[in-house]
Formats: sequence, structure tokens, C-alpha cells
Amino acid sequence: MTLKRILATQTALAALATAIMPQAARAADPAPQAAAAAPDIGEIVVTAQKREQSAQKIGIAVTALGKDALAAIGRQDVTALAGQVPNLEVNQYSPTITVFNIRGVSQNDFTDAQEAPIAFYDDEVYIASLGAITGMNFDLERAEVLRGPQGTLFGRNATGGLVQFVSAKPTARTEAFVTLTTGSYGQVATEGAISGALADTVRARFSFTTNDSGGYITNTLGPKLGNNKFYGLRGQIAADLSPADKLVVKVQTLRNDNERNAGLYSWAAAYPDPNNHFLGNYAANVPGGNPGAAAGVPGAAQGTDANGYVNPSGSPFVQSEDRMPNFNRTFWDVSARYTHDFGGAELSAISDYQHLSKDYGEDSDMSPNAIFNYDTHQHMYQLSQELRLSGKADALNWVTGLYAMNIHTTNQYQVVSPAGTYPGIGTLNYGGSQNTTSLAGFAQLEYAVAPTVSLIGGLRYSHDRKHIEFQDYEDGALVFDWATTIPDVANLRFATFNNWSGKAEVDYKPNGTTLIYASVNRGTKAGGFGTVSSPVPYTDSAATSAATGAPLVQAIPFGQEVLTNWEGGFKLSLLNRTTHFNGSVFFYNYQGYQAFQNIGVNQYISNHQAYEHGAEFEFDTRPVKGLYLGTFVTFLSSTVKNITLPDGTLADRLLPQAPDFSLGWQVHYQFPVGPGQVTLGTDWKHESGSYFETNNAPDDYEPGRTLGNVRISYAVMDGKVEVAGFVNNVTNKWYRIYNLDLSGLLGATNQTYAKPRTWGASITLHY
Repeated sequence: MTLKRILATQTALAALATAIMPQAARAADPAPQAAAAAPDIGEIVVTAQKREQSAQKIGIAVTALGKDALAAIGRQDVTALAGQVPNLEVNQYSPTITVFNIRGVSQNDFTDAQEAPIAFYDDEVYIASLGAITGMNFDLERAEVLRGPQGTLFGRNATGGLVQFVSAKPTARTEAFVTLTTGSYGQVATEGAISGALADTVRARFSFTTNDSGGYITNTLGPKLGNNKFYGLRGQIAADLSPADKLVVKVQTLRNDNERNAGLYSWAAAYPDPNNHFLGNYAANVPGGNPGAAAGVPGAAQGTDANGYVNPSGSPFVQSEDRMPNFNRTFWDVSARYTHDFGGAELSAISDYQHLSKDYGEDSDMSPNAIFNYDTHQHMYQLSQELRLSGKADALNWVTGLYAMNIHTTNQYQVVSPAGTYPGIGTLNYGGSQNTTSLAGFAQLEYAVAPTVSLIGGLRYSHDRKHIEFQDYEDGALVFDWATTIPDVANLRFATFNNWSGKAEVDYKPNGTTLIYASVNRGTKAGGFGTVSSPVPYTDSAATSAATGAPLVQAIPFGQEVLTNWEGGFKLSLLNRTTHFNGSVFFYNYQGYQAFQNIGVNQYISNHQAYEHGAEFEFDTRPVKGLYLGTFVTFLSSTVKNITLPDGTLADRLLPQAPDFSLGWQVHYQFPVGPGQVTLGTDWKHESGSYFETNNAPDDYEPGRTLGNVRISYAVMDGKVEVAGFVNNVTNKWYRIYNLDLSGLLGATNQTYAKPRTWGASITLHY
């Protein structure tokens, strides 16, 4: 089926559903409105086991943020979640890609064809593209973060856990809100929604968000970098087709329009240090002069990059770049969720279509010199269908289902460097298409063998087939076509992976406020293909890249990974359920961990054994009316075995972005003042240092830091009008959120700093 036919079919189905819903609604009897069981005070309902349950009553390490918690964060991007959730790191150095890291598990390959081992779901729909996530966090009911393998029920690529956004749903009662925010760098942002009944059994909700702001990085050669020009729209129609049949159709689009926020790097000289396996080190920190000369990298005095440039500003927020970065993205998502209640069981059918178009260009050398520019172009569509049947009978809860998905992505990459600057580069154009088909079946049972003891078992079988077409052009001449250039490796364009995920758990609930659990969970992620310019025969162990001299042994295909998690924990609800104390300890056995490494212009993923153990504890309380106190603490220890360093040495390394210690705390206090309510809030997080890449190069290490935000709001007219002010990064801490060691290629490192201190104010009107 061609893409045009797929689009036409999806559009027709959506139009048909929209057309029949009012007719069906008029013909159907009004659906009975079941009284929803209110969650315990301070607790939140989640769907971590594909049914609504209190987060305190499931044996999964889950953190859920409801409407109030999300509002307390204020209008920040998705990276703000990292300050609220134990063992969560979020890497979003530009909107082109969002990398979630849970308990040290992530995939830092920035190429567009890769999927992550932390699955992202939007209203039960898997979002494969890392470039489609940014901007979805508007008009949400809640955000859920599940830690540890979740492959049995959620399936695809939930090896290390998952993040799920749950949109606010259409309501029968008319309601609306709008928020206007203004702040640092000329920001003007909006968010709003209107919801209500279109007929007796038909409801609709329309939501929107916009964000327009200037850049926060001064560019001495042009306009500021890091601006935003973004909007998102979401429309939902929910219909009760009969007392037993319900349908929700959702259409969502996200748009970034010519933003200058691609590759927001801050220049820093770095050279491959011969005393440290030729890993990158900051030039100013290497004693004895410029080690680049010994490594054969052209360069001038210590402290300059390989082309003799030095940025004199001393600030990561003052740069001199000759090329304006550019980012354009358009994302569409159309989904339909149909449910039928059989009485003792419920059928759920979730259909989804996504389309992403993206253009990205950066000044990789971060200098006034036209040395190294990098561009990507992506067109992707994704189709998925899930059929799920679930029910409850006496002491048994069960769920079973089938899942099918197809992803087709076309990715083109371009590297432009003046002839002779870097031998073998000039102008490189490489890339192609990749098609992924996935089929899966799953089942999970929960059986209460006694009033206080439940057993849970689950299994999922997945079949993935991937096909890649890849070509490489150097200065306009075709030098490699995977299908024809090297016949003995052409069959490597096709890869098949058969995986199984599993779960075994025992829950002990001596009373209604205590849960003790122990579990074994197995999660998997299929293998795939790396993105390599100037590839060479896969079987040639002596082959090297003409551009970098780096070894290209087994550079393109990589195998599947399997993570087995042994975990035990407890969840306590205390003091009339106003206080919660949760904890867990875990051990990860990671077989075939997909380690990402960048050498020159090539991105490699190779499989390795890895181990990790850790613990995390959460505590929150509401001791008096209006006061909330929360804190968490985490511990991690990780090892990745036998990473090949640039000099050929095999060494054990630490997992990227896996700090061995973190501590977070939040305080919120609400009290009456005059006709309204004042709310004071602050949240802080301290974490120890960690590395950005698997190589653990010195210039990849980010020291520990403590960050905090504050917010004050005043609400009147029973909360219908609220004004708020906030300051983020109140201590104006300079810290990096991304780094790519390019010391061997550019004599520099691509480092991206988080925004400095920002402030803002907002007004929200509710109807």
C-alpha cells in the first residue's frame, strides 16, 4: 500500500467515524454513568497494568504526576520531569530528539532511524520517533513514568521502562481554560482547551499550545540562537455508540517553524589525549601543551581547536557561528480507540497513524570558520494496531492481546567540509530508507491465591523484521550501495529478531495500606543498523574509515539486547493515607547492551554485557491542610564490559547518564489570603557526576550539581482566575545537558548547556 493510499484510507476512516458518531449517538440509549471510585487521598490512578489502579497498589516502581503536580512544575519542557522522578534523566539538547534515561538505561544515538529502550507512549500509543516527542506535554491529565522492563504489556522497546502522557479527555460538562505566559528572552506562550457535549452521548475537546521566544545564546555573527516558534493542536471526539460501545478519535499536530535551535553548542577545545587511550580531554586541562600534534590532528597553541580558533568570550552563552542553525518539524497523529463491554470482559482496539517530516541543520564546528556543517532530513510514517481483551472473574484479573506495527523512515544525512580540511570528507551525502515490521502477542494473569497474596505472570512474544537500503556519495560520486557494492554483505540489509518478554511477581498485602512485592522482569529490544558514512565490508576486520582512520569492524548491524531485572520493593500508605513511603532495590543483568559510540562522522552501536544494581526511595506527606512535602533518594552502580576505546584498548566503563547518587525534594504550601489562595512551591534536585557517552572520555564528564526552581501563585473566584510567577534554575547554575566528543575530528567537543536562570509570569482563566 502506497503512502498516499494509506493517508487516504486513514482520512476516510476518520471522516466516517466522525460522520456516524452523531447518528449512532442519537440512535443509542444513553450510557449509564458509573460512579468512579475516588483514589485514596494523595494517591493517583495509573494504567501501568492496562487497567486503572492506584499507583500505591501495584508492584511496579512508578511515579505519576497528576494535574496539580504538572501545574506546579509550570510551563517547562519535558526535561522538567527529571526533577520530579527518581532515576530519570532527560536529554533534549534541541527539539530534534528527546532521550529518556531511566536507571541508566538509554540510547544516545542521535540518528533519526533509531528507537530507544525507554518507550514513549501518548494515550496508549507507542511513539517510535525520538523527534516526535517534543511539545506533547500540553493539556495533560497525568504523566506516568514506569521504571524497569515493561515489555510484557507495553511491548516494544520498553527494556528499561517507559514514559506515558495521558491527555485530558472530552467531558460532558462544558469547561475551558486558557493560560498566557510571558518571560525571559521575550517568551510569549499559550495553552488552553475547551471541552463539552456535542449531543447527549457525544463529547469533544479541543486543546492548543504555542511558544514563541527569542534566543538565549548571543551569536556575534548573527541573530541569537535558541529561539522557539512552535504550536501544537489536539482535537478529540468521544462517543457512546451504545451502552456497551465507546469510540474516541484523536487528531494531533505539532509544528516547529524555522527555529534557530539546532545544535545549540558552546565551543570548547578538546584533543585526543594520548595518556588516556586517545579519548577527548579539554585542551586547557592537558599538561605539556597540545596533545593534538602527537595525535596527528592539526592545531595551533594549547586551548585552540584543530583549526586554530579560540572563543574569547568565556561564556557558553556567547558564541560566534558563521552558519545559522535551522530546525523545521511537522508531526501528525490520528488515532481511534474503540471499546466494547461484554459484561465479563472488555475488548479494546487502538488504531494509530503518524507522520513526521523534519529538517535539521547545525554548525558543528561552532566557530566563524566554514569548517564542518551537518544536516539531516527525515520523512517517517508509522501504522499500529492493538487488540486487547481483558476481564476479571472472582480472584483473577487477566489481559491478552495482539499488536502489529509498521514503521517506514527515509533519512538523509549531509556533512560539508572544505576540501582538504579533513581528508576523505569534502561533501558526504549518505542515508536511505529503513522499514520495520513488528508483530506480537501477549498475556498477563493476576490471581489472588489468598486474601493477602497475589501471583502475577506474563509473557509476550515479538517478531521484528527490518530492511535497510543505504547509499553513500562523496563529492557527488556514489562510493557505496549496500545492495550492490559489496555482494557478500548485501544480505545484511535484512534482519529478523524473535524476542520474548516475561514477568513473574508475587505481591503480599497484609492490609489495605501495605504492599510488599518481589518480581523478575525480562525486557528486550530488537537489533538494527547503525549510521555509517563510507562503510566497508562487514567481515573485513582490518578495514578503517577513510575519513577518520577509525576501525569499522561490524559497524553497521547490531544485535538485540535483553535486560533481566530482579527487583523487590514496598509501598506504605500511612497516617490515614496522607503519607506514603515507597522503596525498591534492583539488579540488572544486561545481555547485548546496545552501546553507542561516535568516531569521526560515524555512529556505532555494538553489543556488550552490562550490569547494574541500585535502590530508590520516595517519601511524601501532607501533614496539615495545604502543605505537601516530598523527597526521593537514589543509588546506582553500573558496569559495561569490554568497550573498545580509540587506541584499541578494551575497558569496562560506566553507563552514560547514570549518576551514582541523587536526592530530590519538593515543598508546596497553600494558604488563604484575602478572597483567594496563595500557593508557594519549590523543587530541588542534587545529583552526582556522570558521563554523557559510553567511552567515558574526560570531556564527557559532567560534575555533580544542585538545581532548584520556585513558583508562587494566587487564585481567586474558587480557582477560576490564577496568576503565577516563577524562576527556574534560581542559582543560575551553568551545566551541560549534552556532549559529543569530536576531539579526534574537530579538536573540539560539541557541548550543550541548559538555559541559565529564567523567569516568567502567567495568568490562567478557567470556565
